[in-house]
This record gives sequence, C-alpha cells and structure tokens, in this order.
Amino acid sequence: MRIGLDAHALGTQAGGNETFIRHLLDGLREVAPETDLVAYVHGEPDTAGFPAYQLPMRASWLRVPVGLPRAVHATEADLLHVQYIAPPAFRKPFVVTLHDMVWRRFPETLPRTTRFRLAALVPHSLRRASRVFVVSEAMKSEAMRLYGVPEERIDVVPNAVDPAFRRITAPDMLAAVKMHYGLPERYIAYLGALQPRKNVDRLAEAVVRLRSRGFPHGLVIIGPEGWQGKALRERIAEAGLNEALRFTGYVPPDDLPALLSAADAFAYVSLYEGFGIPVAEALACGVPTVISTDPALQEVAGDAAVPCDPLDSDSIAAALEQVLTDDELRRRLEGAGPAQVAGFTPAATARAALAGYRKAL
Repeated sequence: MRIGLDAHALGTQAGGNETFIRHLLDGLREVAPETDLVAYVHGEPDTAGFPAYQLPMRASWLRVPVGLPRAVHATEADLLHVQYIAPPAFRKPFVVTLHDMVWRRFPETLPRTTRFRLAALVPHSLRRASRVFVVSEAMKSEAMRLYGVPEERIDVVPNAVDPAFRRITAPDMLAAVKMHYGLPERYIAYLGALQPRKNVDRLAEAVVRLRSRGFPHGLVIIGPEGWQGKALRERIAEAGLNEALRFTGYVPPDDLPALLSAADAFAYVSLYEGFGIPVAEALACGVPTVISTDPALQEVAGDAAVPCDPLDSDSIAAALEQVLTDDELRRRLEGAGPAQVAGFTPAATARAALAGYRKAL
C-alpha cells in the first residue's frame, strides 16, 4: 500500500492544517517507518524522512483537480490523503481529513470565495471518500449530522501536541523571552491567527474589565494576522488596553513554550473549533486556561480548563478572574493540563491514521 499525502501546507505557517500533517509524518516515522508514503509538497519542507514529490501547481483551483491526480499517477500511489477537498474526477480510493466545518457553522467568519468553495466541493468529497478522518468526537458528530456521513466510514484521528510544549520554569529563559518580545511583566496570552472566529476582540474587552478592577495584566496576542486581521487589530487597540497590549505577530515554534509558560493565564474563547491545538499546547505547558463552551474545546480540555460564554465579555472576565485569583484552582489546573493532553502525541495520530488507511483499501 503506497499512500500519497497532500502535504502542500508544510512550510506555509498554515496553522492547524500544517501542524496536523507535520505531526502525522513525525508519528509515522516513529511508529511505522516502513510505511510506503510519498508527501506531495511545494519547495523543500521537512517530510520526516519520507520521500517527497513536487506538486506542479500551487493554486488550489489547479492543484486539487490537476496537480494531485498527476502526482498520484507519477508516484503510483494506491491511496490519496487530502484535507477537505479531493480531486472531483478522482477514481482511486482516497481519505479526506475534516479539521472543522466553519463554512457551515460560522460562514460569516470566512472570506466569501473560501466559504463558497468549501460549501460546493466538500460535500462531494465526503460522499466519495473511502474514509473520513476527523480530529475530534465533536467533528465526528458534525460530519454525521450536517452531511450524513455514516459513522462506520469515520475515523477520529486527533491532532497532536509537539513534545517541546512543556512547563518552562527557568527564570532566565522566561525573562529573556519577555525582553525579546517586549512583553509586560504579567500578562494573559492568546495564541493563534487573528481572525473573526477567534473572538479576540471580546477577550480584549474582558481584560479591560479586569484592569478596571485593579488587575495589572496585559494581553499578549501571539500569532499572525488572518482574514480581516488588520481591522480586528485596530478594533482591539481601541478597547483601551494601550501599553498593556502586545501583538507579537508570527512566532517561531521554539519560542512558544516559554511565551506560554511566562503567562499568568491563557485564554482561547473562540466561537468555534474542530479541535483547538493552541489550547492543547497551553495545557501541556501547565498554564491555567480559560476556554469557550465550544464542544471541541471542552472535549480537548476536559476539566483542565475553565469554560465561559464566548459571547459575553463579563463571563470571560469572570473566568479569567477565577484562574488568576483562586490559588487552589491554579494548582489543580497546572497539574491537570499536562495530564489531560498527554495522549495527544504524534504516535497516536499516526496509529489512528494507519488504521484508517487499512480500512480504505
């Protein structure tokens, strides 16, 4: 069985899609290095030692219908693994990974062309797929409910947390990362792209409320600007945090564990997620965490985070105040976080994917 993996996201800073592919390859190298797999890529990204094949086209409207079939033919792959959308006239077996269904649940948070393309093409891919991979039980339920995918064709293949995410306690490392990024002494961290679905504007309003009650914490927004990011940045800046607000932009992965560990709390009050990799990363670092009531986030975090109503800034502020002031709760969360996400490993991702590949053929 030769697997052709659409790995075009590698090296693109594409968030969860890239992270999933990278951890899948790392996990396969760890648990099944004999796997006959070819990664279809652009450029020369790290493919964990698996052979790479250069995709002839970068634009998705050409890569999917033309580039991927050509790659499968050239590499003589028996099974194709894609994200979201498969080539429309593809006749070989394929599996498709669904990371979320934003275009169905919160279409207004996507560019119009993106949501129309996904709405038009994903259902056709799901109907034809040999297997549908989802990253959480919450996504499994949505695939069944929204698109009628039979349960017996769905495999839960969860995301992984990089082993580098762990609690950093060395004072010199924490001081160095704060100095490098010009961060306030005490802060609440957010990690992820700056885009409407992430609800960072309401998070900023909540932090303003905390500061009005005497809390010294600033808000550090870690990650690149996404769709409507510039407008969101301006709106957040108008919330009144002033010098207590920092935008780091994209941060190299090596710096993230220290940036998270230096925070007094982590907040991820997204309106909708399929998994929520930043939450798992923060929990792995033992940072007291506040999440929204989104089902996938609650599934990933379990009782190792404090939930709040993402549509209510007061609810967000109350949850943050709780994790900042309740010492007993903080101690529990600091220990519960790493334990909660200990099973989200690249090896676990790879084993689940391999089981799905075998079922597909």
